[in-house]
Amino acid sequence: MSRLTKTRSQLRLAWASLMNAPGFVTAVVATLALTLATLFVVLSLVNSYFLKPLDIFDESRMVVVEQQTTYQENTSSGFQSYQSIVHWLKNNQSFEQTFMINAAEQVFSNLDGQPKEDVLYVGAEYFELLNTPFLLGQGFNKGDTLEEVDNSVIISENFWQEHFDSDPNVIGKTLKTIGGIGNSGYTITGVVAGHFSPPYMIKAGSVEAWFPTSSDRRFFHTDDWQSPWTNTFGNLKLIAVLKPGITNEQVKTDLKAQIDSIKPEWLDNGGITDINPVVTPYREVELGNNDQLSLMMLAGALGLLVIAVLNVSTLFFSRALAQHKTLALQAVLGAKRKTLFNSILLQSLILMSISVSIALFLSVWGIRLFKVLAEGRLPLVNSIAVDTNLVLIAIVMCIALAYIFSIITAYLINYKTLNQQMQNSGKGGISQVSGRTVRLLIGVQMFVAALLVSFSVMVVSKSLETINRPLGSNTENLFFAQLFQPNNNSSLDERYVNAKKYQKILQDNEDIKGVALGHSPITARQTANSLTDVEGNSTIFFPSQGVGVEYFDLVGTKILAGRTFSEQAVRGETNEMLVSLSVAKWLLPNQDHTNIIGQNYRGLQDNMYEIIGITEDFNHPKYYDESFGRHIWWPAQPWSYMFIIEAEPGVKLTGKQVLNILSDASTNLTLWQFKDSQQEYDNLLYMSRLTVVLCCTLALFTLLLAAIGIFGVLSYNLGLRRYEFGIRMALGAKKARLFKLMSKEAVLPVLIGFILALSVMIVGYHSLQEQLVSWLILDVRLQLMAWFITLIIAMFACFRPLLLLIKAKPMAALRNE
Repeated sequence: MSRLTKTRSQLRLAWASLMNAPGFVTAVVATLALTLATLFVVLSLVNSYFLKPLDIFDESRMVVVEQQTTYQENTSSGFQSYQSIVHWLKNNQSFEQTFMINAAEQVFSNLDGQPKEDVLYVGAEYFELLNTPFLLGQGFNKGDTLEEVDNSVIISENFWQEHFDSDPNVIGKTLKTIGGIGNSGYTITGVVAGHFSPPYMIKAGSVEAWFPTSSDRRFFHTDDWQSPWTNTFGNLKLIAVLKPGITNEQVKTDLKAQIDSIKPEWLDNGGITDINPVVTPYREVELGNNDQLSLMMLAGALGLLVIAVLNVSTLFFSRALAQHKTLALQAVLGAKRKTLFNSILLQSLILMSISVSIALFLSVWGIRLFKVLAEGRLPLVNSIAVDTNLVLIAIVMCIALAYIFSIITAYLINYKTLNQQMQNSGKGGISQVSGRTVRLLIGVQMFVAALLVSFSVMVVSKSLETINRPLGSNTENLFFAQLFQPNNNSSLDERYVNAKKYQKILQDNEDIKGVALGHSPITARQTANSLTDVEGNSTIFFPSQGVGVEYFDLVGTKILAGRTFSEQAVRGETNEMLVSLSVAKWLLPNQDHTNIIGQNYRGLQDNMYEIIGITEDFNHPKYYDESFGRHIWWPAQPWSYMFIIEAEPGVKLTGKQVLNILSDASTNLTLWQFKDSQQEYDNLLYMSRLTVVLCCTLALFTLLLAAIGIFGVLSYNLGLRRYEFGIRMALGAKKARLFKLMSKEAVLPVLIGFILALSVMIVGYHSLQEQLVSWLILDVRLQLMAWFITLIIAMFACFRPLLLLIKAKPMAALRNE
């Protein structure tokens, strides 16, 4: 018989054997398929973050250059000035290619509705180094310099479809922006394919159009204003390819020497005492700290897999009992030990192949769902897929699990006595799992389950803290509108008069309950400023916002001491500011915080500001772990027209409505921003709420698997010991005696596993608290509740099999019915 024919025959026999146990097959496949599908989705994320090469020019040599600025004893990293980035761009000995990048928003005045879109200002090398695919046209001319005005623009596929109806002749058409260079507009030179993923490090990859760096009016070609050294931007970065053989330390030395060569320009400029380059590998900046999140998710998925494997192992114990007569018959007919093992292995391999195949299929849909949930909130989401790496991992796991379960089954088979099976009714052919093995299985499942549940609850605690933390402002029925008039040369006093007029018109509308001047702090991004005291000592950077006189009453932010702004401050006649309670305590750590009122600090545009009030903390959901409620409030001087609008209950305002309301007062107003504060707040809490749902699901699934596993192994063990328990019951053993016996064999391992898990959790949390504080916290009350539920479920799984056995009559147990 050829090997192929023999293998086919063995496969048919293995398949037929499995078809005779549909319950067993269903249980194994369902348990492993769901668990492996979860693991594969997480592995696809880990693969994207750690293994899969980025689709860029040369990942090993690409770095991101940022700036660390020192103000006396305080430092600020990640906020760059144009002067330093431009100087490093033009003066360095370390880079083979490099380009600047910064984000902005632009209103396109010649398109219907004058849409405002996210844009990037980039160098021509951007498109080559990031392997940007084009549907039409090409990138910018690499020969252009920063001193030359370039009126090119490149648009995204989405922008092309939405605003140009996918016109194939769009190349050469003109886009005009409000405040752009000249009056001729920008000429479209390319359309970027929709599957391209811009760098997540810049505004989470949100971009609809690309402009040349030289057209960024915040620094280049501005005759009437020059950006100061203290005007810094978080999205402004230098991306470079290192020359071969150059290390990051050499780059830092080079760039430090370059910036020090112009030290007279920045030293003591706004309190700056030192500037240092920060050079980081491209992948590290792109991922941020989300690589830690992926590893935490992987740990949870692997924990689930351990529980599932232990669970399925119990099923294979029972399967060994069911197979022993078949195996005995094969042994009588001359089957060798290796042949019997291969027969078991084929059955396991078939089961694992089915499970892994279904898991891969489910993971494809799981990845699609994950992309929908995480798009714009996690980096490299578009690169997540079932690729070659994942398939190879799946194949390895399929083979490994098949061998593990085959060895488990083979371990229970007593080959030496199989030939006697036909004469002794099957006695002696199966080796009973030892009590120590049973206790080990129970303890390990409890340990892993309790550990997973505990860490899931800590992550949930962190998310719930963010969700339930008072914001320090109302959001319901509040809207933020920012408008401006192009080519407006009015003085600040004239603008103030117009702002009050627009405020009155909005206030008189029947759909509007209240209006205040100011900018909403409920945004995905924050601005920050430092303060300098009268002795020249600078502070750390505090989040800040410009608001008007009525703002605090309108949004419900309490003024704890002092007063709100005066009209003179909003008109620019006096310099006033309010600080949050945490800022006051930071400024006066060992004094009564109310003593800060009346003190003066140097702030915006290097002017001296008097602190006139203290507000409650503003706890931004996204930045709380950095700012801790600290916030500065500046007077909202109306260089543009910013309004916080409270609508009447049940009224849903739109930007178009606001423009229509103001149309009689001015037909030249343009809407720059319009946001629903409640929607913005919900977006900020989206990941926290999603985390709560996912972690609770993980914890419940973990408990379910663990309970089934403990129940299964005890049911198997008691099934083999029914004769023993039957004799005990027949001889008059009371239920209490049986429960005491079960406590020793099941409850004790559960408690040991549980205590070990808690010990590991507590030690791990305190050891890694600083690294994990952004992701989880220890909430004792929530943990106690979770531990109580975990123990109750575990106790139920321990005693339920015994209760089922006790319900049987003693003689029935003796007959092994």
